[in-house]
Amino acid sequence: MTYALKVVILIVLCAMILSAVLDFVGRIRSVAIVLVGAIFFTYAIYPIVRRLNARLPLGLSIAVVYAALAVLVAFGLAVVVPALVNDTHALIHAYPTFTSALQRYLEDPNNPLLRRLPASVRDYLAQLPAQFAVLLQRNGGEAATRTLAILLSTFSVLATVVVIPVISAYLMLEAEGIKRGFVGAIPPRARKKTLAIISDLDHVLGGFIRGQFLVGAIVGTCIGVMLLLMHVKYAVLIAVLAGLLDIIPYVGAAVGFVPSVLIALVNDGWLHATIVGGLFIVIFQLEGHFIAPNIVSESVGLSPLTVIIAILIGAELLGVAGMFIAVPIAAALRVFILHALPRPASVSQAQPALTRGPRDDVEGPPKRPAQGAPA
Repeated sequence: MTYALKVVILIVLCAMILSAVLDFVGRIRSVAIVLVGAIFFTYAIYPIVRRLNARLPLGLSIAVVYAALAVLVAFGLAVVVPALVNDTHALIHAYPTFTSALQRYLEDPNNPLLRRLPASVRDYLAQLPAQFAVLLQRNGGEAATRTLAILLSTFSVLATVVVIPVISAYLMLEAEGIKRGFVGAIPPRARKKTLAIISDLDHVLGGFIRGQFLVGAIVGTCIGVMLLLMHVKYAVLIAVLAGLLDIIPYVGAAVGFVPSVLIALVNDGWLHATIVGGLFIVIFQLEGHFIAPNIVSESVGLSPLTVIIAILIGAELLGVAGMFIAVPIAAALRVFILHALPRPASVSQAQPALTRGPRDDVEGPPKRPAQGAPA
């Protein structure tokens, strides 16, 4: 009873602390975004800095990496940004025509994709483009104004271009002192366990952040190449957005699917749209079963179901920012739980009702010896 009461009190205290932390983060949201961005940026470039630091001083290693990143950013501004601007302008100008064509397609009684649906469902689908256009006209101007103000604000520019890299540089320069001070505050008998937890957290967070950036780049490139080969309009814009959003696991390909299929449907017909949709499903399956598992899952150690649940919880608590940090937090909690709890029982000990392999792989409970047989 005493042990159970202590566990309940500990859970309640953790919930209260988490609520207070979330409330505090909400009050300093801009600073929290900068700090989280600096941590993510540090983990992204840390392996390269560490490899250079084997031959160069740490400050010079950071400077070399920053110079290489500046060259890459300049290349992106010179090559990718003009294509994005062109696609964005073309999409804005073509949106009314696109909406009208989509509505006509949905209202067509001879539509091979929708003619078997009930009339009420077809009417509802036919009204969606007009409703979305009204919603966009009603809220789009205000949202665009806010977004433009945020993007052009001095704080955002400084946070993106100056503050995050500067904080990241200081984190790497002072990492040794921070770690020594933290470990020095831990009692000697608990230092070995603490260092093991820190090592696992570093492996998990670094693996996820670097791996997810790589997954997003691969998925965005695959989508861009596929859309260009299929002659789908606005391919660069859709591919870049899908790659950026794929930093949140499984989101990029899913978000890029809808506009790509609709654009292909309106411009080239249902057969072309079906092929584009099928290719998106192939890319999504490659991401879920080959790309992400080989790059991210081994270091993070979370199942796809856990990842999806974590993303949904993060979205409910903090919106898009919560979706972005949900998986790292879930992976960190997994590290703490693994170090706090005993090892799980084997399959033969647990006797689960469902197993990955055939049921014959699970040994049954030990049989009692027959009457008169030696035990």
